[in-house]
Amino acid sequence: MALWLARRVGRRSLPEARRSTRWLQSPMRLLMRRRAAIVRRNLELCFPDRSTDWREAVAREHFRQLAETAAEIAVCWTRHAPLDDAAGEIVGIEHLHAARNEGGVLLLTGHFTSLELGGRLVAERVPVGGVYRPLRNARLNTFQNQGRGRYAGPMLARDDLRGMVRHLRDGGVLWYAPDQDFGPERSRFAPFFGVPTATLKGLPDLARMGRARVVPMAVIKSPDNGRVRVHLEAAWTEDADRPERMLERYNAFLERYTRTAPAQYWWVHRRFKTAPVGAPPRYPR
Repeated sequence: MALWLARRVGRRSLPEARRSTRWLQSPMRLLMRRRAAIVRRNLELCFPDRSTDWREAVAREHFRQLAETAAEIAVCWTRHAPLDDAAGEIVGIEHLHAARNEGGVLLLTGHFTSLELGGRLVAERVPVGGVYRPLRNARLNTFQNQGRGRYAGPMLARDDLRGMVRHLRDGGVLWYAPDQDFGPERSRFAPFFGVPTATLKGLPDLARMGRARVVPMAVIKSPDNGRVRVHLEAAWTEDADRPERMLERYNAFLERYTRTAPAQYWWVHRRFKTAPVGAPPRYPR
């Protein structure tokens, strides 16, 4: 049923597709009560100086963005024809071209709600491989990979370090969003909105082993016309031998763009699950 609905939605124009899933925002908030509580807690941690009413408005808008994300993913994974200019634009693609001239590129991004749409816009212009989290349902996992395979590839499971390194050393571009809490063993703390945040410590190692340039990427959708803007910035080169600095710079980059559109970051995950030793838990048990 999910695949059938995705294909139906994906056949529509992008604005029509978004309108067709926007109604999901209220049921999602009701049915995903635990996730809704996580959204509120994340906003409380990141925006403690804002009013409760402001944070509640951002939370509501976040679920509206999530509902539209379902449509954007359906369009991206089912559409054979390239996206048109109405979908969005890329700012700073010259930075990606310049980095590719030097070798492999780690296209470093985060979980913004329109990330899939932004990734497709980039991949339709430059060959891009991707790192993905395998889904538990085999049919959905196949659907995901076949859909992305229309515009990106190879798709590498997030535990396939050897494949990632090989792709980068071969001069490829790798689309990578590691802004999740992988636990204390795989993380170092770096500030995100002033909160010590477990950040994947293998990120600098991947760039080093792949001999890759790191090009940061953020995807923000206009509230006026729905067009996404993919922001690509100049490659980070000076942090290759300073891993802690790269993690700090990564979180600062994500924070800077999240502040421009607070509802468009992926607040439904427990970004602050791992706390420093001795600190109280950040989420209710």
